[in-house]
Amino acid sequence: MALNIVKYSAEQGSFSATKNNVDLHLPANSGVYDLSKSYININVTLNETIAAHPDAVYTSALSFVEGGGAGNVHNFVAPPTNAVIVKHCDFISQSKGSIERIRHVDALRSNLAIYQKDKSYLKEDKNVFKAAQTEQVFSKGGANEIYNVGSVGSRVRPMDVRVDLKDLFGFGVVEQYDSSKFGNTKIHLQCNFDKLGISESITATHPWNVAVRTGGATYGAFDNNAQNVGGGDEFTITSSAVYNNIEEIPFHTNQLLTVTFTVATGGADQTEDCRISSIVHNADGNVEITFANKIHTVVAGETMTAISVVQKAPTASTVTINKVELVAYRTEDQSGPGDIQFMSYSTESDSVPAAGSLNKQYYLPPNTLNAIVMTPNNIYSTDTVTKYRFTLNNKATTNRDIEVKSGLHYDQLNKSFINMGMKLSNLDESFIRANQLQTADDSRVQAHIFCTPVPVSANMTQMGLELTSSGALSGNILIFSQRMSKV
Repeated sequence: MALNIVKYSAEQGSFSATKNNVDLHLPANSGVYDLSKSYININVTLNETIAAHPDAVYTSALSFVEGGGAGNVHNFVAPPTNAVIVKHCDFISQSKGSIERIRHVDALRSNLAIYQKDKSYLKEDKNVFKAAQTEQVFSKGGANEIYNVGSVGSRVRPMDVRVDLKDLFGFGVVEQYDSSKFGNTKIHLQCNFDKLGISESITATHPWNVAVRTGGATYGAFDNNAQNVGGGDEFTITSSAVYNNIEEIPFHTNQLLTVTFTVATGGADQTEDCRISSIVHNADGNVEITFANKIHTVVAGETMTAISVVQKAPTASTVTINKVELVAYRTEDQSGPGDIQFMSYSTESDSVPAAGSLNKQYYLPPNTLNAIVMTPNNIYSTDTVTKYRFTLNNKATTNRDIEVKSGLHYDQLNKSFINMGMKLSNLDESFIRANQLQTADDSRVQAHIFCTPVPVSANMTQMGLELTSSGALSGNILIFSQRMSKV
């Protein structure tokens, strides 16, 4: 089946932290679309600047500043899905009305994703939040065009953030969406643009004091320069460390470094901010760096010693949202079905006292297949719940409390994921911290969801929920009811 790609720009012309509403339209009678391959493309530019050096380029990576957790630890989480950018979403048809409306889809998709994916999601091309420290000391997997060797200048460039429709909507898996039967279609999003930020794993403090190899020189250490017999300007330095391949090199052209050195006429701890113009990876593994501006003017016979470098931090960081568009895959089918069944979610949000336990009744809508409970703070479900229990229509689903991380807990998860039609791929139950080596003890932020299969009923189901926590709950409860829908 051949596919044609059609792009539809958002109704709004500008976006920012406060202009966070997005409306996208599929025109009526424009063909049959494969929604499972279609996606929302958000084009952004990551601006890290320093006024005195406008040509400086950084290894800028998109980050998500969630803002929750003790000490705002959530700000350093690498979200497992790009869908976290969208807070609420609506899929509306001119002829069918509201097809699907999900509140807090950011919490739903990000918390489910830690069970559906392992840490390899940091290496997925589609995941723009992948530029975290994994087993390597640093990463250059950000937005900009970076050159580790040579004299071609690294440059700032826009990047695309892809959010698949199927990662937002249950209806997004439909492969034949006939616009002649559904009419003009509107996709409305309320986005978390205010939470987008910029991060780097190469900073003013990291990785310069780390040894490239055990017992060897650090990333920031450089050899003494040869004696300058005639005196003059110094532009070049050579690393003390040996780099076996260019992926190990933390330097790039147009990178701004603060060079610290000692000279006889000026004394110790002289500094100069210098921008790299070229990098040579020598046959012996050392790296030779030449700067666009001089490091220092030495007198005749003088030698620069005790040379070290760190990256100069930017003075301003902003995320610019250039445009948002719907990238739709149009098929060559002449028509599609008029009636479609799909799995959808309805959301109930509740605020509860910030206490150490909860015992409360909720009502699930008709035709609910599964109930998924999250305790988000603000998005990630990281409350320290130690045990929980469900009742459905006043009947307990288990004969005892379910302790988190117990065999009964994993059995409950497995039954629920099977009933949801999802693969349970990861029982680590944690988010990855982007600012920590993944071998570190504190490289994870623990998180949990609590779910139960629900017998299908044409009536509402009364669900009793008991939670016990080792600390005070955040006060936020989200209950997602997965149910079969038809349009």
